Amino acid sequence: MKKSLFKFTAPALAVGLALSAHGGVSAADNKAEKAEAKENKAKVSQSFKKGSDVSHRLAPVEKKVFTANDVLVELGTELEGKETLTLEEFAYYQEQVDSVFGKLGAATNQLEAVTKKFDDNSAEVIEMEVSISSAYDAAQLTQEYLNSLEVAEEVPEVEEPEEPTEPEEPTEPVTP
Repeated sequence: MKKSLFKFTAPALAVGLALSAHGGVSAADNKAEKAEAKENKAKVSQSFKKGSDVSHRLAPVEKKVFTANDVLVELGTELEGKETLTLEEFAYYQEQVDSVFGKLGAATNQLEAVTKKFDDNSAEVIEMEVSISSAYDAAQLTQEYLNSLEVAEEVPEVEEPEEPTEPEEPTEPVTP
């Protein structure tokens, strides 16, 4: 995941602001500025911690989306060029598509939980929302393609009874 520039420059900015404010300040102002600098430093360190937590918390979401995409690619490869499916094949592929929708639903729920704790406008969260949306679109296309295929009923194989054959006449006389 990309690390924002703010994560690296914020601590330096906080220290720079704290040091530049000390020139020609009265004692009362000095205390107020020290408190403000301390508060700014706490905010910066908190935002730094939140940024790393967001990446850490988005990793399982990302894994679910990648797994769903892998399954969709595999399904696309298997379904490519098929015009008809047996009922069993259709059920198998439908189960796979349903599984993808389930994974994407779980990823969406997990992303919502992350955004409740952290900023939902961060670049990492937005990137994950786009990834999930793209995967949903691909799954929907796969579902539509699957529904467009003809499902042929399997005709049970019936063994044809053997036609009775007439016994052959012996070529050699049988001696008792």
